[in-house]
Amino acid sequence: MDVGITLVSKTEKLSMSRDNHVVKLQEVFGTSFALWEKRADDSWENLSETEDCPSPKQHLFEQASQERQPLALEIEPGKHWLVVPILNAQLQRVMRVATASIATDSPQFLCLLAAESLQGLHREQQLDQLRDENSIFLQQVSEDFEELSFLRSMAERLALGNSSRELAQLVEHTLPLLGDAAGVKSLYFITQKQRTAASVEHEWHDRRDANAPVSQGVLQRIVELFSADAAVLPVVRNHLQSGDHQAELPGIRELILVSVSTDFGQHGWLLAVNRRAAHSDRSYQPMCKLSQNELGTNEASLINTAAAMLASHAHNLSLLDERENLLLNMVRTLVSAIDSRDPYTCGHSERVARYGRRLAAAVGFDDEACERLYLTGLLHDIGKIGVSDAVLNKQGGLTPEEFAEIQQHPHLGWAILRELEQLEYVLPGVLHHHERYDGKGYPDGLAADATPLDGRLLAVVDAFDAMTSDRPYRQGMPVEKAIGILADGAGSQWDARLIETFMSILPDILEIKDNYQRPPLPSRAPSELKDADGALVASRAQA
Repeated sequence: MDVGITLVSKTEKLSMSRDNHVVKLQEVFGTSFALWEKRADDSWENLSETEDCPSPKQHLFEQASQERQPLALEIEPGKHWLVVPILNAQLQRVMRVATASIATDSPQFLCLLAAESLQGLHREQQLDQLRDENSIFLQQVSEDFEELSFLRSMAERLALGNSSRELAQLVEHTLPLLGDAAGVKSLYFITQKQRTAASVEHEWHDRRDANAPVSQGVLQRIVELFSADAAVLPVVRNHLQSGDHQAELPGIRELILVSVSTDFGQHGWLLAVNRRAAHSDRSYQPMCKLSQNELGTNEASLINTAAAMLASHAHNLSLLDERENLLLNMVRTLVSAIDSRDPYTCGHSERVARYGRRLAAAVGFDDEACERLYLTGLLHDIGKIGVSDAVLNKQGGLTPEEFAEIQQHPHLGWAILRELEQLEYVLPGVLHHHERYDGKGYPDGLAADATPLDGRLLAVVDAFDAMTSDRPYRQGMPVEKAIGILADGAGSQWDARLIETFMSILPDILEIKDNYQRPPLPSRAPSELKDADGALVASRAQA
């Protein structure tokens, strides 16, 4: 059987074995040094091209190795042979020595200079190592700072006072920060609805990357290949262009796929594509990284953290929606309870709420404030639940005592709702929607801008609906007449600026009025009971 043997020449050995110790000694002493290496049989091999050992003085190598100090041997008057042991830092043993013939009358100075030279080299090497470690540490601190900045930004975005009510807005805010912190070229937020292919909802690309974004088909294929694994743990893949997926994933070298999900459901995936090269303007380089062109656990952990925050936010949004729907349904139930007491004003609160929302938008309320005004409009007459039926449904004029009872309904509404923390924002409108701009209203007689804006706004739309709706004692007046009364009362009974704005949106108000239909109350199907034999029998309600 043939055994392959590689022969290494003496010159190649010397080239491989050259180290900084020999270079340093040659610089200090200005002469060439021979390099000797200890063999397995304890003999010493000269790796240099020139013989420099006065035979048979190799025993000095062992003495210098044991003492770990340079030795000088006089070989002729005024000339000494210097033997310098070279310590192997890993083995902590002397495996090599450097030798040279040097003219000197002071062998002690020769040995001292050699020892100091090697100690100086050792300090230089330690300093270089510290510089490298500091560079690595500086890079790590920089990366950690970027991650902390990203997490802080996310936390601020998710704070109660600043969190977006739309997941899409948070994703758009997140992708640039996350892509830069993770050091990737592209980042995608991908969703997949039932029985449909995965689609990109949002994407971000490093502006320094001139390559075209990955095609939709390739992104869909990534989800097909790795989404099952990503549902359990983040998927990290490197060197894809040299693997089995080279053909079907063109342009994809590295990727991380993370599921954006909670125990309550799947919201999508975060997909990071291709590692971004280290910044060329940095004065340090990651000397200990295994590869600068791979995505690893640090990037996967950061993206997974972002995915968890997005999923948690999405779940919280769904809970908020459920809570608001519950709150809105409760409000509608309360309003229905009030409207059912007075069939002639049935739907009044709903119309006032819709008018109020439109007027609020016209004066500059944002979407959230408009919805709050809408709920305030629904509840503005909740206090009438405390007014007697005799007064509420009286067909004719009210006595002073009866009118005083009616005037209590804003305060009663405030008293009913004040304990509901979630509805605290409706209290100003509920309490003050019967104040007048001239201060002659009730319950507090507030004038001009002292009345909260919600109250002044509802006063306008409440009056319009009251005038144009039927009452037990009269028919609703024509719109033209109601508009005239509002115009005449601008600046005295109502805020003139709000009356002007109301007139400008009158077509929208009339469209709401004409199209409004109160939803019918649900009817309960007759219940069915079974007798002992399982036959259907009429319920007691039918009987």
